[in-house]
Amino acid sequence: MGLERHRRRQRDRARTVALARALAAMLGALALSSCGGPRDPEPVLIMVASSVGNAVEEIASAYERETGEVVRVSAGPSNALAHQAIAGAPADLFLSASEDWGRAVMDDGAGEEMIGLLGNRLVLVVPRANPARLRVPHDLAQPRVERIAIAGEAVPAGEYAEQALGAIGMWPVVRGRIVRAESVRFTLAFVERAEVEAGIVYATDASASGGVDVIYDFEPGTHDEIVYPLVRLTERGRGLFEFMRSDAARAIFEDHGFSVRGTP
Repeated sequence: MGLERHRRRQRDRARTVALARALAAMLGALALSSCGGPRDPEPVLIMVASSVGNAVEEIASAYERETGEVVRVSAGPSNALAHQAIAGAPADLFLSASEDWGRAVMDDGAGEEMIGLLGNRLVLVVPRANPARLRVPHDLAQPRVERIAIAGEAVPAGEYAEQALGAIGMWPVVRGRIVRAESVRFTLAFVERAEVEAGIVYATDASASGGVDVIYDFEPGTHDEIVYPLVRLTERGRGLFEFMRSDAARAIFEDHGFSVRGTP
């Protein structure tokens, strides 16, 4: 009886293993038929400065249509994204609003190649109703101006804004009225909601907004040149890196108001 019981258990175990394998094979076949093939690879991840997020989303969609490769866009402040790249974030490309942050990634060894891709301009904006009746930057010294929004100290747009105000002699006058925002997009939002009397943002962000008016364009010599470097972090990002320099991408960038520098 003991031997027979042992044999039955072996036969039951063998049938159970066979059934489990058959079920796994059937589920695998169903998964393949429903998905059209094996599991899709991880998407290409591009980290971009907030100010260029909308344009890159469009370019990513065009690239997906042309290649079938999936792209994910992560937008944020250039300084924070650079730190993520240096820390080893699983990103394939980094488009910064500052050459300094692009170089920081390259100098750390996290990047494989870098080009200066885009240019932009810096402008002074007011809420559409312009309640403070501002016309030129020196109007920011008026008592009726209580708050002026610019981006954070380590954010490129904030650095450019501080440089520009300093170059025209206004920084000592207005520094006590400055409201710092996390990014240039948050700066713009402060102005759109009329929570401040004025703000300094990129021309591309101002042109895309329906809630602000541009009252002044800062001269390029009042601040460091605004250059957006594109850094390739991995070999997997090479295809999108090249596409970002194509005529198709150029048209999208220019449609969003950027000047394009790094195309062939």
